[in-house]
Amino acid sequence: MIASGTALPPRPRPRLDGPERPFWQGLREGEIRVQQCSHCKRKRFPVSRYCPHCHSPEFSWEATGTQGTIESFCVFHKCYFPGFVKDMPYAVIQVRMDDADLRFYSNPIGIDDDELRSGMTMEAVFERIDDELTLLKFKPLEARR
Repeated sequence: MIASGTALPPRPRPRLDGPERPFWQGLREGEIRVQQCSHCKRKRFPVSRYCPHCHSPEFSWEATGTQGTIESFCVFHKCYFPGFVKDMPYAVIQVRMDDADLRFYSNPIGIDDDELRSGMTMEAVFERIDDELTLLKFKPLEARR
């Protein structure tokens, strides 16, 4: 528990200069970029040195679609990172993308936690945190009216 009047610690930040750098650059530019195997053409995320399907080391960074379906979700009621205390409780969703066998873990926006359902169609949202960091979030596709 954080005492009243105590400054909240910052939220944890991802490393932006590692092998996932093109992914983070893509989010800043409003697209989801993932590795695509140059041999079998399958897309993959998270980053890996070799294709998990054909084991080729050759790949390029390509944009993928922005729509998917919730496969699973969890609402956290315990704060594991002090930087998230003001967001409690918060949901984490697993979204399977429509155009490739890719899954992303993220947070939903534009929907109450008790309205989340497996099978919901979601659309990517690019949440700009600052000049360096943009996060991938998802909103219900129906909210686009």
